[in-house]
Amino acid sequence: METDFDFSGKVALITGAGRGIGKGIALRLAGHGADLVINDFKPETAEQTAHEVCTMGREAIAVGGDVSQSEQVDGIVDRAVKHFGHIDILVNNAGISLYRPILDCTEEDWDRHVDIMAKGTFLCMRRVAPLMIERQWGRIVNLGSYVAQMNCTTKYFGPYCAAKFAIIGLTQVAAQEWAPYVLVNAVGPGDVETEMMELEWQQEGTRRSIPAEDVKEEYRRRLILERLEKPDDIAKVVAFLCSPFADQITGAHVIVSGGLPYHH
Repeated sequence: METDFDFSGKVALITGAGRGIGKGIALRLAGHGADLVINDFKPETAEQTAHEVCTMGREAIAVGGDVSQSEQVDGIVDRAVKHFGHIDILVNNAGISLYRPILDCTEEDWDRHVDIMAKGTFLCMRRVAPLMIERQWGRIVNLGSYVAQMNCTTKYFGPYCAAKFAIIGLTQVAAQEWAPYVLVNAVGPGDVETEMMELEWQQEGTRRSIPAEDVKEEYRRRLILERLEKPDDIAKVVAFLCSPFADQITGAHVIVSGGLPYHH
């Protein structure tokens, strides 16, 4: 059965893969034989992930760049195609998160969330999809969120929730437009132990005047499965959606949240 998760000969471009979930996805796909194009806003973290992929025996290049800028997206994709010749898998993972009430959000807060996540996903898909359509095969996985469902939004994450809902809408439209050769899906993580999530717990702890560790424990206890997720928990589902087992799945938003939202 594992042979169906053999991505040998496939090239995957992952945005925001210098750390956290993106890095986990890169390492998981490399473990299944894919070669990687590692993008991150910080070139040095992209280089670190690419180095880890290479130590696994796969080929990887690190390409710094801001996915919210179309000319930089063009540069990322051009570099990938020049090196590997094609892109088979695109994972739009780059993102930010800010714990702040709407009334305290600045216009810049809004723009950064929407530009990096919603616009970045749009720009990367628009640039890569034609290459996949031409080759008559492609898999695109966008990072949604458990908050991007009806009645599952979380207060103090206004711009974040808005951007994630935008990504789901874009995913569903792209799935229709690029069928049957390119499958477009989203994966919606819950609470994943990453540097970004640790910062959120610190911000919430500061707001509530309690230790960040107490906030983290509250988040863990609200999960049906009682365990905070690791990046690889998300990466496994991304790999599944790129495998032959998911050949009849497109336009979906697969929630991988350990049972969120759930209230005891």
